Amino acid sequence: MKAIETIVTVKNIKGTSFVGVRNYQNSNDEISNQTFLVGINYANLLRNDLAKLTSIAIKKQVVAMYSDNEKALVKKAYKELVASLEKRTSSEEEKAKLLMQGDTTIKQSVAQQEAYTNIAKGLKAKDGALYIYGLMVRKTILQKGNYPQKKSQAKTIVKNNIKKLAELRELKYKQFKLGKQEELNLQGVKI
Repeated sequence: MKAIETIVTVKNIKGTSFVGVRNYQNSNDEISNQTFLVGINYANLLRNDLAKLTSIAIKKQVVAMYSDNEKALVKKAYKELVASLEKRTSSEEEKAKLLMQGDTTIKQSVAQQEAYTNIAKGLKAKDGALYIYGLMVRKTILQKGNYPQKKSQAKTIVKNNIKKLAELRELKYKQFKLGKQEELNLQGVKI
């Protein structure tokens, strides 16, 4: 019954809307309350991120973050981030060309889109499960999780640092698999 209530409520969302997910438990046993904005234009978000990332101010800050012997790695990581955003913000015709050429960025993007069935703004389904997605605007951790220590490559660490420095909104675009214990607040309706 909750799934039907969720679908009906989400289908009534016009424009953008704030959605609250309470008592969300992730795969690492972290429990949190989160609020995010659904219905935003993801393509516009990426275009804005690209503009931020390629701004002269960010370029200068990125270069200043690292020592001279790290500059080659930083330049490579930065170029890859920009190239990825340029591909993902390109026209549909350009994306089709890249896909035909076997571009991995576009292949992954298409695969991600095709894996889910869009139901309404901020709601999609996969394998019988419902997922809420949008731009996270607030998170309150109620119970800390047990996170394994990551062993990222140096270039990945640099990319993540650049994304944080540029405050890319893409970092805050999240999706949540709705389980049994979460409480969902949509347009004043608790589900």
